[in-house]
Parts: sequence; structure tokens; C-alpha cells
Amino acid sequence: MKTAIYQYWDGPVRESVHACVKNIKAYADKIGADYLFEDNPKFITTEMKMNLANYTPHYGSFKVIFNSNWDKYDKILFLDTDVFAVDNLKENIFDFFTGEIGICTEPFQPKQRQITLGQITSKQDEKFADFVKKKYNTDLPRTSEGLVKVYNTGMVLYSKEGRLKAQKEFDNFEKFVRDIKNHGLIPFYGSDQGYLHAMMFAKGFDVQEMDNNWNSYIHGTKDKHQPKRRIVDHRTPKTKFVHCQFPGADNMNEEQLLKIVNLPREQWEYDI
Repeated sequence: MKTAIYQYWDGPVRESVHACVKNIKAYADKIGADYLFEDNPKFITTEMKMNLANYTPHYGSFKVIFNSNWDKYDKILFLDTDVFAVDNLKENIFDFFTGEIGICTEPFQPKQRQITLGQITSKQDEKFADFVKKKYNTDLPRTSEGLVKVYNTGMVLYSKEGRLKAQKEFDNFEKFVRDIKNHGLIPFYGSDQGYLHAMMFAKGFDVQEMDNNWNSYIHGTKDKHQPKRRIVDHRTPKTKFVHCQFPGADNMNEEQLLKIVNLPREQWEYDI
């Protein structure tokens, strides 16, 4: 079985990106996967000849679907450049992936969006679910509490069968972004995350919800009744990948980021 991991960055490449690339390449070498990082590939503008406004760089994550150089692989992992493997990770993620698309939920978000101070709310999630139902006659998955599930596109796996199906079935990027706008949704739902969320269910993919320890995120949030930003740490003793989404992460160096990825919060030596 031939496997690969892909990362890229469009824009000025920060030290934090280099730190992540070094970390994930070492993991790829350990599990015998090919690895590619691209510095400013600008896939959407150069190969797809599209302009998706602020989300143009984000849609570059779909290069592994639509670029034929990836056809030789049986399984591909796309990772954002703020996702790190923990020290001494031995498990091969590809051994746990059997679907057409593999992705993790954000289990914290559905409830959080009921109390957030931000624009991405449960009300907007319901409006997005309404859009998918009306346009594709598809109901989005929900939590046990009946809230729309949230899927994080910072870590996505594709099988060869999933890629070929996506090439045929996925909607045109520009059309999707226009449709989101015309439905009155905020631009976030026209991002790569909203796009993949809609496509993988509307088009009937075999979606495998991966163990959330493959995408344990650390992020900041503000609540209606607690307006001061707080940091939420979703790591567990079984965490494998850590998604560093907290404020200031982009400006940290390798040493700082690896402390946050691998150590308990009380040992970070600085407050994020």
C-alpha cells in the first residue's frame, strides 16, 4: 500500500510552519509514507483558475483530490500546518482508515456555538443544515442532543476510491461559494470546511469519523456569560495529533509549540 502526507502554505511562511513541517515529515518517515510540503503552490489560482476571495488559500487542501500527481497513492493524509504529532507516536494513521473520507469531529463545538460570542453560532449551523437539505436533499449528521455535528478539515484522509469519486461528484468551488452567499450564510460556511462538510454527505461518501485523538485541538473561545477569552485543551492521554489553534500559535517557535503539544499546561512556562 502506497501512502502519502501533504501539507502546504500560501503566503509568507512563518517559523511555526517550518516547525510543523519538520515534525510531520519525521512522522511520515517513521510510518513509511511519502511526504510533500509545498511553499506557496497557490493551487486554486494557478491550476484551478479560480478566485474564492479570502478562502482561496484554504481550498488548496483539495489539491490531493484534483491533481493527477496523487493518483499513484492508495491513501493520502492532508494536514494543516498547525497540526503536530506528539513525541514518540508509533501508530500509523493509515492502519486505522478504512473509509473513503476520514475526518474528526469537533465534539466541543456544537454546544459551544449555543453560547459563543462569535459569529459561528448554532443558529448559523442550522441555517447551513437547511441549505444542504434544500439544495441536496440531504440531512447533515447530528449529535445525540440533536445539534449539527462539526467536522474539522485540518486533518482529512482520502482513499483512492474516495478521490476518484470526489473528482466526479464534488461541486464546482466557485458555484458552492456563490450558493452559500445567496442563501444568506456568513462567509465561513463557504470555506473549505463548509464545502467538505456538505460534499461528503450530499454526495454519499463513506465517511469514517476518526478517533478524535487524531485531531486533539487546543483553541481559544469566548462565551456570552464569560467574555474573557479562555483556552480549551482537548488533549487526552491517548492524543496522537495536536491541532494548535489558539491565539498566538502562528508566532511561536518550535520549542514553544512542542512544549504545548507534549507537556501538561502547568509545564508550558508561559500563558497562551
